Amino acid sequence: MTENIIENFYLSPLLREIKPEFLQALAKIAVKKNNKKDTQLFIQDQKAEGFYLICSGTVKIFRIGNDGREQTIHIFRTGETVGEVPVFQGTDYPACATALAKSELIYFPRNEFIQLCRQQPELLLNMLAILSQRLRKFVELIDDLTLKDVTSRLAKYILKNKTQKSDSQIMLKQSKTSLASRLGTIPATLSRTLKKLQDLQIIEVDKNLIKIIDEETLERIADGEKAL
Repeated sequence: MTENIIENFYLSPLLREIKPEFLQALAKIAVKKNNKKDTQLFIQDQKAEGFYLICSGTVKIFRIGNDGREQTIHIFRTGETVGEVPVFQGTDYPACATALAKSELIYFPRNEFIQLCRQQPELLLNMLAILSQRLRKFVELIDDLTLKDVTSRLAKYILKNKTQKSDSQIMLKQSKTSLASRLGTIPATLSRTLKKLQDLQIIEVDKNLIKIIDEETLERIADGEKAL
């Protein structure tokens, strides 16, 4: 069982370069969890008692405003950790976390993990690197939400999530409700925006498949140029 858990540690940039003897100690405090789709991992303002490593599946991090509106912050995937920042700070979770699909996770309880960190400074350096990457992503998200309209945000999402750089299509792996939340809008507005881009012959939409017809125009829209 311990060996199986350690194999999953190598999926994570946070853990993969840690000394083997420390990984053995870490495996002893780790708890493997299999979660069904829509399982809630933690909620906003709940005391942070631990964090998760995603072995398979996807986890959505989101905040709920005073008006009840949901804003997706990020979608975490295999190899990423979720909820570690408040664990280190000793504060509450600043957002909610829900499994978007059937997910296999490893849970690390806070107190035991902090004790091990005192013996392994490399782990803290890895954490700083990961937090720096996330900070850049969140600054980009704030810029998009405040400086760009929904059409620009959608265009950027389509271009960023192409299967390959040379590919001209994207398969949506989440519901339109989840995508709308991620883009800071509502499903009805997202549907109208998709239709507008399709009417302009910039994309074609077939259920969850989006095919890029005019990538040059889509790139200009993603950069902030207004669609006609």
